[in-house]
Amino acid sequence: MLFLWGTLIAEPFHIFARNIAKAVNYAFGSLGGNGIIKSLILYVVVVSAIILMQMITRTKLGIYIPCAISVVFIALLIVRSFVKSSVNAGESICLAILAVAAAVFYLFKFETGLKWLTDVYTYSLAIALINSLLFVPLARLNGVLSKIFYITGYNDLDITGSFAGLARIPELVWGFFLTAFAVLPIIYLATSSRRK
Repeated sequence: MLFLWGTLIAEPFHIFARNIAKAVNYAFGSLGGNGIIKSLILYVVVVSAIILMQMITRTKLGIYIPCAISVVFIALLIVRSFVKSSVNAGESICLAILAVAAAVFYLFKFETGLKWLTDVYTYSLAIALINSLLFVPLARLNGVLSKIFYITGYNDLDITGSFAGLARIPELVWGFFLTAFAVLPIIYLATSSRRK
């Protein structure tokens, strides 16, 4: 999924991450602190969403995650289209493809497919987080790295930018630090569910 993150195939999952970032920005956009507080809130919200989705996946409710996400984001798209009096065709198609896939899986009671789709949603958010925390700061080091890390062109979560230079610590070091705290519980939950 990491290699596909910079391609059109991952666009429905970019929309997922982007809408979470927009919701946090809308709710906490008035906070100051050079954006550090808002970045921390976005970080906590994304990590919490990943962990919550991992925990729900272990229950019978896990198969309903793709449907719930599709319904919420299609409803948001419809409201946004009415407010702006225009429709984002690309976003509509991307959301429709996953909504149709989820509906077909439900109709044919293909629970394995629903579980896979749930996992893709969950871990695509983890990929968005790792991209933002590690690859974006690496790409900012020089132009060559920005070309190598093509996935950074699709950064929907701006977290480390506000930390650059804080306490004289480089942005990349903050990215490593935040990644370590995020990845440990995610890996633990992923491996413990497989053991069961």
